[in-house]
Amino acid sequence: MAAADAQTEDVTALDAIEVVDTQVRQDTSPQQSVLSGDALKLQQADTLGKTLENQMGVANASFGPGVGVPVIRGLSGSRVRIMQDGIGSHDASALSPDHAVAIEPLFAEEITVMRGPDTIRYGGNAIGGMVNVKDNRIPERVPEHGIGGAAESRFDTNADATNSAFKVDLGKDMFAMRVGGFHRNRNDTEIAGEAIDTNAIREQFGLDNIINAKGSIPNTDNESQGGSAGFSWLGESAMAGMSVSHFTNRYGVPKGTHGVDASHLGGLETLLPGLDIGGFEDILGPEALNPSIRIDMQQSRYDFKSEWYPPIPGIDRLAFRYGIVDYTHTELEGGLPFTTFDNQVAEGRFEIEHKWLQNFSGSFGAQWQDRDFSALGVETFVPQTESDTLGLFTLQKLKLADWTFEAGLRTERVRIDPLAAALKFPAPPEQPPIYPAVPLPDSLSFRADSIALSARWDLHQYASVILSLNRAKRAPDIQELLALGPHLSTRTFEVGNVKLSNETVNLADLGFDWHSDRLAAKLNGYYNHTEDYIYQKLNPGAFYSYHEAQFYAECVSIIDCLPVYGYAQRNAEFFGYEAETQATLAETKLGQLKLTLFSDWVRGRFSDAERSDVPRLPPLRFGAELGFGDQDWNTAVRYTRAEDQNKPGAGETTTAGYHVLSATADYHWRGIKPVDFWVFAKANNLLDQEIRSSVSFLRNFAPEPGRSVVIGFRATY
Repeated sequence: MAAADAQTEDVTALDAIEVVDTQVRQDTSPQQSVLSGDALKLQQADTLGKTLENQMGVANASFGPGVGVPVIRGLSGSRVRIMQDGIGSHDASALSPDHAVAIEPLFAEEITVMRGPDTIRYGGNAIGGMVNVKDNRIPERVPEHGIGGAAESRFDTNADATNSAFKVDLGKDMFAMRVGGFHRNRNDTEIAGEAIDTNAIREQFGLDNIINAKGSIPNTDNESQGGSAGFSWLGESAMAGMSVSHFTNRYGVPKGTHGVDASHLGGLETLLPGLDIGGFEDILGPEALNPSIRIDMQQSRYDFKSEWYPPIPGIDRLAFRYGIVDYTHTELEGGLPFTTFDNQVAEGRFEIEHKWLQNFSGSFGAQWQDRDFSALGVETFVPQTESDTLGLFTLQKLKLADWTFEAGLRTERVRIDPLAAALKFPAPPEQPPIYPAVPLPDSLSFRADSIALSARWDLHQYASVILSLNRAKRAPDIQELLALGPHLSTRTFEVGNVKLSNETVNLADLGFDWHSDRLAAKLNGYYNHTEDYIYQKLNPGAFYSYHEAQFYAECVSIIDCLPVYGYAQRNAEFFGYEAETQATLAETKLGQLKLTLFSDWVRGRFSDAERSDVPRLPPLRFGAELGFGDQDWNTAVRYTRAEDQNKPGAGETTTAGYHVLSATADYHWRGIKPVDFWVFAKANNLLDQEIRSSVSFLRNFAPEPGRSVVIGFRATY
């Protein structure tokens, strides 16, 4: 007791110290969106475009439910770079809208959508933006308990779709391994009304009496599976790893794309009265005139990754990425191979990140790529081609008080070598060509130099304004230069143009960012003047019959009549905005009540001659989301309104506006530590609206899915 009293007497009274919790400012950018955690898991869908369609300025270019490609500010294809952990996906999605992206969203742990000066690191094919999917198939850490992983399964009431995936992490000391796999299966997509918009088809093609489908879209079932295995060595100041993966996707293309349904003709017995086709319906009936188109896509990837954090003053990190991709895409008509697309690509990246001074940092890098591409078969509209690309770039950042300045430079050399001496027009079987061949140059070379500048002003603890100026160039892609032949997925006869020059984007982007405890807001306004914009120009009065392999001045067959489009260049301009605000309305014992408001819009038109509209742009979109929950559970209701797209572009049709109502609910149960059980449900298109997306080539043949409810669970260890 005496000792205790002595200790009490020795206690010294101190003055009170006030502790103020000040939020550390995040180095965010309104031109960048990152989707991760539970938000990503709730948004994950069968395709990458569907997964990202609720992000600011992003739309989904569907081609039936098996295909979904991200559209950023109205741009896609060869203008949006899609990457997997820093290396391109290297599928054929940029070549044709019916080709799926060879990335499985179910494996994604983080997806970044990027615009602005940082895209200069990824080349000319990122002039419209970049999407990077990080799945950590090459492990970057050793599991805490030596073993970890996750398993997930979900069911979609629309088309009775099932999706299942797993990953297992193993490791000890400096070694780690990850193994994962998935399987997806779905039946024909269910829709609210009829599959084909007969009024639009009448307007676009002048066709009547089309046999339609109601309640579902025939030939839209799909099945895909894949897996990967990765291994890493993780040292104190360095790491190195590799992974091997394989991905297959088999899906159907909706009817009406590779040939308008001729069922209303009644088959050949109508064309040839008195002909008895009993017992030969599959050979001589309507299905033979317009067979089902199936896609068999396979991709194998071999990825390598290493990083070194050297003890060298001023050098933060050296990073190396290398990927080898073996991609094959076979189109089957009536069960028989029709065209095979083969893409063999090797891509590498090397970057040095530095911080020479306290306020001066940046990176230097090189990117190189070798590609061997071919499209062989009946629909061979691009010859076998070898190409290589080399890009050198630097991105530097300087911080001065409340200002941050960035400057990026890139020079890129692209060489394309067609292995054919001439392009040959398709000819009927066992008949000589009707039209002379078109000679090709031995090689085509392009140099694309780009520059990006940005200035950011942190005008408040929570607020910043950023202005970006980009002048970026893109070399023409293979199909834009060398196409010659029927492209039945888009119902066109494509003619390339070897005289195309670089496409040059001049972009001014003004963004505002607010990030505080109770309010987060992003607003971007942009203007893009593109010099020599590459597009497909309709050749009026020219049609091609792919059954007869001849050109006609008029459409002579409703079955195989293809309008002729040639690649050309014109100046174009795009301008628009994207905005999102999230506010915490109330904090209760049960959780937080949050409100999110959002909107985006883009307008595109050619800036010379008749100033016509650029085709297939998304409409004005706006809406709100109300959510309530905490760290363990959340619920949300989201409403989106899309206005009419009445500026569809030449040769296209308008699309009606629509309302989308969706809802989500999820709950984490951590009763058995360290296992986290997560159950979730989401309802899509609750109003069962007929939605025809203006960015889709197939909007008149295949609307977006009708009402659906997805339920699932995920267990993480």
